[in-house]
Amino acid sequence: MAKGTKISTEELEVQSMEGKASGRKKTWIKVLKYGLLVPVAIFLARYFYENADIYRNLDVTIHWPVFAGAVGFYFLYQVTLASLWHYITKLNGCGINYFKAITAYLYSIPGKYIPGKVFMLLARIPAYEEAGVPIRKVTICFFLENICTLLGASFLFLVSLLFFPNDLLADYQWATAALVVVFFICINPKIINFFLRILEKVIHKKDMEIPITYGEMIKVVLMFIGNWVIVGVGFYMLTCSIYPIPMSEMLYSAGIFGLSCIIGILAIFAPSGLGVREGILVLGLGLIMPEEYAVLISIVSRLWMTVSELALIGIAFVVNQVMGRRKK
Repeated sequence: MAKGTKISTEELEVQSMEGKASGRKKTWIKVLKYGLLVPVAIFLARYFYENADIYRNLDVTIHWPVFAGAVGFYFLYQVTLASLWHYITKLNGCGINYFKAITAYLYSIPGKYIPGKVFMLLARIPAYEEAGVPIRKVTICFFLENICTLLGASFLFLVSLLFFPNDLLADYQWATAALVVVFFICINPKIINFFLRILEKVIHKKDMEIPITYGEMIKVVLMFIGNWVIVGVGFYMLTCSIYPIPMSEMLYSAGIFGLSCIIGILAIFAPSGLGVREGILVLGLGLIMPEEYAVLISIVSRLWMTVSELALIGIAFVVNQVMGRRKK
């Protein structure tokens, strides 16, 4: 009896230690999640403050209904992007509750303002770890998401060149086409799994292969292309709210936005492609409007994206709190 009591006590001590460790881990996750917003907010506030003279020195009347429509399209783009993330995890056999997946995605958005984009992945992991999903599977899905994002933006840019040809951008058309072909070859699950098997041996892990067919991967890429069309229309509306351009140049402006995002993603040294993305927009839009308006639109587009993202994060937080209280 005494022996049984001793074992029971030891078990309780172990459980208590595990509970404390789990509690500390959750505390650190919360600190990381909310603490990340502080440097991001400071960084963005400084960026917009330094560029405030551009707003003051240019006499611009914003067409607010059109601007509101642009915000609506960006909202739709982000929610659809989060849904595509959930779809990828389901295909890879590591999906969780839809609302939790969307919330985890939205909470990870500030991570893109930290160079390297690793914090975006780290911010999503806790929700999946809580559901017992291996971190390596979440990492693979994150990698696939980024590849599909690049492909979608590349296609948008290619199509834009067909509708608005010019000598400057035509020089890069075949290079972009070659990049898209390479991406399409690389997303073949057989190729991806070949390298994942090598990685398994190196890091001594198992079950890293993705159970996705090539047809399913093509379907996912097409969905991402469709989502880039949505944000491209939103960017065109944003542009027209400041400097109206004809409908015939919609695909061109959308394509320039896609190109700026491609280079911004590849420029891992720049937080969310800050500066790099704006530079591409100024060069591209400068071909169809006065340069000062191109500069203004490039900065306002950052505001358009950031404020919309923070609003979505706020909405997700409020809804999450309300649902949590109802469960209690």
